[in-house]
Amino acid sequence: MAEQLPSLFGFLALIQDNPELRARLNEVCTVDEVAAIATEMGHPFEAATLLGVFERCNEASVARSGLMDEKLIRVYLQRDALL
Repeated sequence: MAEQLPSLFGFLALIQDNPELRARLNEVCTVDEVAAIATEMGHPFEAATLLGVFERCNEASVARSGLMDEKLIRVYLQRDALL
């Protein structure tokens, strides 16, 4: 998991400045779907890595429709404590 964190946080860094990515993430609800999008964009990590980060941040593993971007941004803002 730790070796995948740079790729995970590299992907999460893209979210705030990319409205198209935000919109796409808001169409998904699971960590598997997020990991698939990240892999397509050249930031591969396993869904289990994101799940572990969510757990460490006390975030649920599933987001309601339209809220995944906010959940991922909250996790990104806690990255220093997670590395």
